[in-house]
Amino acid sequence: MKETVQQHPAVQCLTTACNEQWLYIVGDEGVVYSQRQSRFAGLDAAGVAAYQAFDAGLCIDDLQEWRGQSSTAADKRLQTIFDLSRGQFPASQADEAAATHYPLLENRQIANVEILGIRMLIEYPHGAWEILSRDCFRNCHPASGPAFFHINTQQEKDGWIISINGRTFYSCLRDEQIGLGLLHAVRSLLYSQAEYDVAFHGAMVADDQRGILLCAPRESGKSTLGAHLVARQFQLVTDEPALLQLDTALVSPLDMPISLKEGSWDVLHEDWPHLPDALVHVRSDATKIRMLHPPRERKAHSPRRLTHIIFPEYFPSSPTRAEELTPVRTIALLNEGGMLFAAHIDKNKFEQFLQFICATPACLLGYSSLEEARKFILSQC
Repeated sequence: MKETVQQHPAVQCLTTACNEQWLYIVGDEGVVYSQRQSRFAGLDAAGVAAYQAFDAGLCIDDLQEWRGQSSTAADKRLQTIFDLSRGQFPASQADEAAATHYPLLENRQIANVEILGIRMLIEYPHGAWEILSRDCFRNCHPASGPAFFHINTQQEKDGWIISINGRTFYSCLRDEQIGLGLLHAVRSLLYSQAEYDVAFHGAMVADDQRGILLCAPRESGKSTLGAHLVARQFQLVTDEPALLQLDTALVSPLDMPISLKEGSWDVLHEDWPHLPDALVHVRSDATKIRMLHPPRERKAHSPRRLTHIIFPEYFPSSPTRAEELTPVRTIALLNEGGMLFAAHIDKNKFEQFLQFICATPACLLGYSSLEEARKFILSQC
């Protein structure tokens, strides 16, 4: 049975044999969505054909004979698509960002902050590591009422422990890791408690005409490019996460810093002369991080509309180049980057998400110069 997804003629919905599971055709590619499991998977054109064949009743041996060839990789891929047609999605990594809501524990107040309406009491150590601990949330607004969440640091013989409402979130942290540990604890509460439809692991900058989501894996340079854009003419909406409301295509601003690795400090010295004086945090892999706190006029103070999605990657000694992405490829890259759906997402909301992706230009951007990347964004977005 074929349905037409409203508002975007490029998307068609096919009801499949599994209950509450649908195949969406987007151009030559497809996306399988299960409302019951709140899961989805992308398929290329060959994968769509295989899925439809399995859904019609063929088995793997039938399809291998039809194709006239077999290999270990092909067998494995066909098995995955066959399982998908039966409602069995590939195993996924556990969501490390999600946190559980625990009842508030009584404890002394050290800092009481509020981000997107989430009130948090943050307790951090006094003395030598106090300033490092405060660095990640020092510009957040004071809470308007009692906190619902208590983030606590406690020192033990093996290192520092960070807990949320009495439950351990991190353990065995070294002294120089406390600040980043607190930052991740705050982000975990945003992922689990903030109001949004889709959370992207990425940075967003905006001006009067554009809202640019920069989404890429670690070490790709998205925060460095975001900091350069903010220094020149854009405003910072968020460095991570980017929390999207599908009804309005708006992303909420977060009053939190940009995390910059050691390799970007010299590159950004001209844009941000005070960056070399910032405190140094250390990740678990020994990578050094400094927090950039843009001034108030360089930050967005109201939700901004997301108009373009860019997957940037730094390539030394290569000309700036861009590759336009299909909707299914865009979804795959967002998913690889750590995209997270809110718990309330159902079939209607998923279709709204597909419509949004189909209507939003997306590209891979390879660049060797921050300034050339900025010029490309201004001219093409």
